[in-house]
This record gives sequence, C-alpha cells and structure tokens, in this order.
Amino acid sequence: MRRSVVVYVAGLLAIGLTAGLLWHLLASPPNYTIGDDKGAIITERGLTQIIAMDIWYVVIGIVFGLMLGGFSWGMLRRIGWPIVLIAAAGALLAAWLAWQFGHLLGPRDFATRVGQANPGDRVPMDLDLHSAALIFIWPLAASIAILLAALWGALRPHRQID
Repeated sequence: MRRSVVVYVAGLLAIGLTAGLLWHLLASPPNYTIGDDKGAIITERGLTQIIAMDIWYVVIGIVFGLMLGGFSWGMLRRIGWPIVLIAAAGALLAAWLAWQFGHLLGPRDFATRVGQANPGDRVPMDLDLHSAALIFIWPLAASIAILLAALWGALRPHRQID
C-alpha cells in the first residue's frame, strides 16, 4: 500500500512538472514595446496572445487531467468511490504545480524588466494564468476519465468463473 502511494504521488509530480514545461514551450507571452515616454504598448495581436496563454493551459489541463484520471483509476480503483476525491485533489495539486513551474520557467518579473527597459525595447509579459479558476479544469477532466472507466467496467460483460 505504501509503495502505491509513493508511486501515485511521484506520478502526480511528474505529470504536473511535464505539463508546466509543455505550457512554457507552447504558450508564447506577448511583447510590450517601450515607447519614447517609457510607456509600455501592446498590439491587438499581443492581446490575443494573453488569452492564448490561458487557452494553452486549459488544453494541456484537459489532456493531462484525463491522463491523470486514467492513472488514478489504474492505481486506485480497488478503493471504491473515494478514488474520485483523491483523483480530484491530486489533479488540483498537479494543476497548481504545472502553473507554478511554467511561471517559474518564465519569463517573469515583468515590472522590473519594464522599468529597466529603454525606448524601443520589446519586453515579454510574464507567463501566468489570468484566472486562477482555470486550475479546476484538471479535476473535472480527471473525474470524467474515472466516470468513463467505471462506466466501461460496468457495461462490460463479466466472465463467469467455473
């Protein structure tokens, strides 16, 4: 039992870190251009990139949440209904870890970089979520995977042992 818990937690950490790295690689923060008056200017395309950072996090969260639900089902299905609570909590932990790891990989410290920039410089925005509620996509996806796995198991014909 102890080994299963260690493997499960290690899996959560690996999923969270991998998702954070993937988010860092796929989401490209927009650049602000520093004007002559030291004001930061962003284009309309840059505004769409702000939303795209969140969308990439959601897409990654759906995929990794489904994988985490399948992983939870494979590891913990014998414990019954508490698997949903454990998987949701684990998915929330992995989502938070992905968010923080992606942010840590950068860029970050936007205000400091803008303050040090010269007119004409392009300063990328921080890689960050713009709505913390987006982390709840992960437990939702994990729960859906568990629901589908449980439904599949219930609908499969059971073999009779003679």
